[in-house]
Amino acid sequence: MMKIEFTDQMLRKVLVEFPPRRIVSLVPSQTELLYDIGLNAEVIGITKFCVHPNEWFRRKTRIGGTKQVKLDIIEQLQPDLIIGNKEENERSQIEALATKYPVWMSDVYTLNDAVNMIEAIGELVDKAENAKIYPNAST
Repeated sequence: MMKIEFTDQMLRKVLVEFPPRRIVSLVPSQTELLYDIGLNAEVIGITKFCVHPNEWFRRKTRIGGTKQVKLDIIEQLQPDLIIGNKEENERSQIEALATKYPVWMSDVYTLNDAVNMIEAIGELVDKAENAKIYPNAST
């Protein structure tokens, strides 16, 4: 594996072991996205609010809620990528996690931001083709 630098939606540089194999998702909608673009074993931790897909809710390690993540559980999981959101997650917790792990943050206000987030996460987790919103459009 190699390290690749990505820029998140808050314009932060994030250095990630690529492709990431131990992912923690701190946001329910992004957990569903990871499932929809074809990840499974790579996602090792989700929040108690990540109820879809149901099989992941039953099987994956829960790391607390979106506003109160359990840093000790995340520490035990030793993720190589954490995916969060500016509005959903607490800044102090994200800052603490970012001292130890690569943390990629979304910041979605518009439809364009949402499309960019989906495609960026696809690239981040090596599923770019599966995350293309307009697969036949030329870019």
